[in-house]
Amino acid sequence: MQSIQSITRFVLLGGVAFALAGSLRPAPVPIPANYRTEAEDLQHFAEFVEWPTARDKAASRTINFCVLGRDPFGATLDQSILGHPIGDRSAAIVRGKRLQDLGECDVLFVSSSEAKRQKEILGRLRESGVLTVGETTDFAATGGIIQFVQDGDRVSFVINVDAAGRAGLRIRAELLALAHVVHDNPRKSGG
Repeated sequence: MQSIQSITRFVLLGGVAFALAGSLRPAPVPIPANYRTEAEDLQHFAEFVEWPTARDKAASRTINFCVLGRDPFGATLDQSILGHPIGDRSAAIVRGKRLQDLGECDVLFVSSSEAKRQKEILGRLRESGVLTVGETTDFAATGGIIQFVQDGDRVSFVINVDAAGRAGLRIRAELLALAHVVHDNPRKSGG
């Protein structure tokens, strides 16, 4: 009789353990500190840019932050951007795997997953009024406007003022003072 009770107890405990294990979800993967910083920086970049005058009044009420390719930010970007207006414009986030999936972007983060297509992407946005931001080592040299740079434990950034000018964007002196300012590298930017 005692062995039947032991077996029953074992089966019940095993069933409970199995049910609990099945209901457990893996812990969310923590976002590295540099991506938390970069997500916050995207909002700050937008605050220090003078945008071209919008022709469409409805579009001018929203500032679209777009992520092209693999999203390294996760919910951190949502927490940094959503609910934090830029001037009188509300913020929205759009994510996509292809440029045409994104629609209208004001700030475009080009993920490192798009490194092979980066030159083509930046060429298409050359005079678009879009603030392009990326993290690949040649982003600013190939025509991107702001490039994140990992500097030890800190994230710093490079601003290509020629690319900003072509896009019709004026970056305020306060932001330029915090950046390493560069000009086009004619061999890589396509002119």
